[in-house]
Amino acid sequence: MKKTLLACLIASTSFSASADFLLGGDIEVNAWQQNQTFRGNGFAQEDDTIAYTFEASLEHFIPLIPNPKISRSSVEGKYYEYTKTDATLYYEFFDNDLISIDAGVGLTQLTDGSVRDDTLGDLDFSGVIPHLYAAAEVGIPFTPFFVYAKGTGISYADNEMLDASVGVKFSVPLVLINLEFQGGYRTQTFNLVGYDSLNIAVDAETSGLFAGVNIDF
Repeated sequence: MKKTLLACLIASTSFSASADFLLGGDIEVNAWQQNQTFRGNGFAQEDDTIAYTFEASLEHFIPLIPNPKISRSSVEGKYYEYTKTDATLYYEFFDNDLISIDAGVGLTQLTDGSVRDDTLGDLDFSGVIPHLYAAAEVGIPFTPFFVYAKGTGISYADNEMLDASVGVKFSVPLVLINLEFQGGYRTQTFNLVGYDSLNIAVDAETSGLFAGVNIDF
């Protein structure tokens, strides 16, 4: 986040300043080309589709209180489907005009989950999984380009989850916001054993290129 101006405002004004000048954040929407692989019943099954993803975060000036982030994505294929919602609290450990490093924790909620087994038919699942979060962004000096990586993940008992993205941003400064065009590669993997009411192991991967826009304010 580009909050150099915000930091100057905070340093030069009293706490009676408007809260609108003490907040930053971003909102992003992407189109994700999904290549789906499901290995839940002994052999791999593949499918392709396009889905849209959403993410928003809010950053404030209070050091000890974490920043909130929410993201939402969905997969709807022939062999498995789910909606994934992440609620994350994170801290900025480093942040300037060129480098940003964040880390935190949160919860992943899976809803409308279903896997299709040749013998048992459609098996529904839902639930909540804790996750760790990390993100890093580095600007290329003297250019409007940034490279970044971010993701959530967890491994516990027999269950594993990973949701990771790498990409490039092109930033266009406007009066009150930065408009960022972005593209990259995203992967979501699940290895679930005995999760919720499932009586089969679910080994699923959804990966592919994405492109979208981010409003940084």
